[in-house]
Amino acid sequence: MSERAGTRFERGLLSSDSHIIEPPDLWTSRIDNRFKDRAPRVERIEGNDWWVQAGSRIGSVSGRKKRSGSIRDSQSIDSKGEVLTHSRFENVDPAAYTPSLYIDANLIDGVVGVVIRPTQGITNYCIKDDALFGAICRTYNDWICEFCSEDPNMLKAVAMLNCRDPKDAALELERVKKMNMAGAMIAVYPDADRTYAHPDFDILWATAEALQMPLSLHVLSNHDGPYGVNFMNVTYSLRANADYWVRLSLSDMIFAGVLERFPGLILETSEHEANWIPYFLWQMDWIWDRRIRKRNQSSATPHPPSHYFRRSVYASIIYDRPAVEAREQIGVDKMMWGSDYPHEQSTQPTSLTFVDQLLEGVPQAEQEMIVFENCAKLFGFEPDRLPSPPPSATRNRLLETVAC
Repeated sequence: MSERAGTRFERGLLSSDSHIIEPPDLWTSRIDNRFKDRAPRVERIEGNDWWVQAGSRIGSVSGRKKRSGSIRDSQSIDSKGEVLTHSRFENVDPAAYTPSLYIDANLIDGVVGVVIRPTQGITNYCIKDDALFGAICRTYNDWICEFCSEDPNMLKAVAMLNCRDPKDAALELERVKKMNMAGAMIAVYPDADRTYAHPDFDILWATAEALQMPLSLHVLSNHDGPYGVNFMNVTYSLRANADYWVRLSLSDMIFAGVLERFPGLILETSEHEANWIPYFLWQMDWIWDRRIRKRNQSSATPHPPSHYFRRSVYASIIYDRPAVEAREQIGVDKMMWGSDYPHEQSTQPTSLTFVDQLLEGVPQAEQEMIVFENCAKLFGFEPDRLPSPPPSATRNRLLETVAC
C-alpha cells in the first residue's frame, strides 16, 4: 500500500475518457469566415446558456462550479422523464477550459494522463450541413491541440471527424495525425440510409488502419441528435438504452466484413459502460452460426463476430462493476477506465478511492491493465514521461483548497 491512502496504483491512473468544456466563442471566433454566420453559438435563453445552431438548441454549456453537469435553480425538479442539462457559462469551473488548471485538477485526482473528448462537439454531430460540420471539426481540432500543448505527454486529444463526408474525414485524420492527436471520434450512429456498412466509408477505415489511429464511438454523437432525437427531447429512458446505438454500429461493421477487410482498424466504445458486451457477443455469434453458417449463406465474416470484436474493439467504463466481473468474457486486455472529468457524473476528485473499490478483488496485474496499461497502449502514453501523482498529504491539502 502506498502513502496515498486508499489506492494501490503507484503510477497513478490514466483516464481513457475525459472532456473539456468549450469556450462560448470557440466556433464564432475561430471558424473559417465563410461559416461564421452559421456556426454554433451560445445564447442566453430563459436565464440559461444554450448552444444554438440554425435556430435550434443543440446543447447547453453543461456546467456548474467544480463539476460540469445538470443544474436547476429549484430544489424540486419535476422532470417528467426528460433530461435537464442546462446552466450558465459563469457557473462552469475554469479548470474545465483552462489547461494549467485542468492539469492540476487531474493530478489532485491521481490521474496522470488524460484522453480528452469534446463536450458540445459531441452533440454538434447532429448538424446536417456537411461543409459546415467539416469546418466545425477542424476548428475544434486546432483549438484542442493548443490546449494539450500545455503538457502533450499528459494530455492526449481525440479529434472530431466529419464522417458525413468520409473523404473529408480521411483527409482530416491524416492532418490530425501530423498534429500528434491520439485518435478520432466518429458518430456513434450515422444516418440510417448510409450506415457504417456502406462502402463509402472504406476510405476512412483504410486511412485509420494505415495511420494506426483508433476511432471512437462516443455516446450522444448520433447524426440525428443525442440518442437519435433532438437535444431538447432526450429522456431518461433513452439514456438507459444508450448502448443500443453503439451495438447497432458495431454489428453493422462486423457483419458487413469491415473488420475482416481492415484487420488493423481499431475501434473504441466510449461512455456506454460495458456489461452489455457478453450478451451482445453471444447474440451475434448465435446469429452468425444459426442464421448464416448453418444455412450455407454467403458471409463477409469467415470467423464468428466475437472474433473481430475481441481483436479490434476497446471499451471504456466509468462505474460498471458488472463489466469488471465479466472482464474475462469482454477481454480484460481491451477494457479501460475513464473519470469523465469534468462532467457531473465524474469520479473526480476521489477517483483513486473509487477505482480501488470498483476493482476490489481483481488481481493487481489486471487492475493495472484496466486503469493504465491498455489506455497507454491504445493512445500512445509513454509512462516514463508522465508526471507522478502527488503524495496523499499534498493531495489532501489541494483538495481542501478546491473545497474552499
